[in-house]
Amino acid sequence: MPKVTGLKFAKTNYIYYFKINNKIILKKGDICLVKTAIGLDLGKVVIPYKYIKNNEIDTPLKNVLRKANKEDFKKLEIIKQDEINASNICKEKIKKYKLPMKLVYVKYLFDKSRIIFYFVSTQRIDFRELVKELTKIFKTKIELRQIGVRDGAKLIGGMGICGRELCCVSYIQKFTPIHINMAKVQKIALNQSKISGLCGRLMCCLSYESEFYKESLKKYPKLRDNVETEKGKGKVIEINVLKKYIIVELESDSSSKNGGIKKRIKIPEEELEKQGIKSKSAK
Repeated sequence: MPKVTGLKFAKTNYIYYFKINNKIILKKGDICLVKTAIGLDLGKVVIPYKYIKNNEIDTPLKNVLRKANKEDFKKLEIIKQDEINASNICKEKIKKYKLPMKLVYVKYLFDKSRIIFYFVSTQRIDFRELVKELTKIFKTKIELRQIGVRDGAKLIGGMGICGRELCCVSYIQKFTPIHINMAKVQKIALNQSKISGLCGRLMCCLSYESEFYKESLKKYPKLRDNVETEKGKGKVIEINVLKKYIIVELESDSSSKNGGIKKRIKIPEEELEKQGIKSKSAK
C-alpha cells in the first residue's frame, strides 16, 4: 500500500493526496513543494501520512518533491506581490475592453509557468483580445476561469453576519443547492438581507438544521390544522420545534363569561400522544 500525505492548497478546502517516501518526515502544518497536473505549487500538510489501498486510487498519484525551505518562502512573498500587480493590470485591461466581468482572484503557479485569473460574470465573455494582451505583458501562459458568485465569495473571503469567517472559506468543500423552503421550514423571517450571504445568494447555513426540522415536524400536526384537545376543539396556530410545544387556539364559546374571546393553550410535545393529537403523517 502506498504511503501518502494529504495537502490543502490556498483558497481550497479539498484534501489532495500525494505519495511520500520514508526520507521525507512531515508533520501537520508543514509546507511542501509538489508538482500538480498544471505545474509546481505549495501545499499545506493536513494529514501527515496514511496508507491507502491500490484499489482506492482513482488516478496515478504524484510525488511530494520536498519540504519547502527558506528560499521557497522568500519566493512565495515575491509571488504574492506579483499576483497583486497582475490583478491591477488585468483590471485596467478589463476596463479598456469594457468587458462585463469582475476579477476576484489571481493565482501565479509557484514556477510561474501560468497565471490564472478568476472572474465572475452573469454572461459568457469573449476575452480573446484580453488574453492576447495579458500574454504579451506577462510572457507566460494565461488562463481565465469564469466562476459563480458563491465561488467568488469563497476566494475573496470575509465575515458572515454571525461574526465568524465564511463557512465556504473555512471548511465547505462543495456547494449544495440552498432553497427558500429551508428558511420557511425553520420559521425564519424571509428578509432577503438577513438570509443572504455576502455572495448575494441564500446562506449556506440554512441547510445545516433543515433536515432536523423536517424530521422533528413529523411529530406535530401541521400549522392551522383543526385538532381535538382535552379542553376542546381548536386550531394549531404555532409550532415551536426547539422548545417542543404547540399553541392551540380553542374555539370560542359565545355563552362563556369571556364574551367569545378565543382561549389559547400550550401543549408540550410529550402531551400530544396522550391527548391523541397526531401529525397527518402519523395517521
